[in-house]
Amino acid sequence: MAVLTIAEAAAQTGRGPETVRRWVRQGRLAAHRRRGRLYVHPDELEALVARPALDLPPGWARTSWGTRQPDWVAELRRQRGGRRLGG
Repeated sequence: MAVLTIAEAAAQTGRGPETVRRWVRQGRLAAHRRRGRLYVHPDELEALVARPALDLPPGWARTSWGTRQPDWVAELRRQRGGRRLGG
């Protein structure tokens, strides 16, 4: 089973290493320590990142013409070539 270092997980998600460590400290991401280094499982990382940070209020889930709202953050990341937003 392949695992990722904190640096690899950060690069894969476009976040900083400290953000990944914070997720581990908060219990949002399971990690295993081996020889003093933290490792995370790629499937658990993907599941965490795929979850929305906050649920939209019910009135924001659909556009004014009734279609479902796009994933605007994913669209911005796609347009920026996967680069981090705000940095």
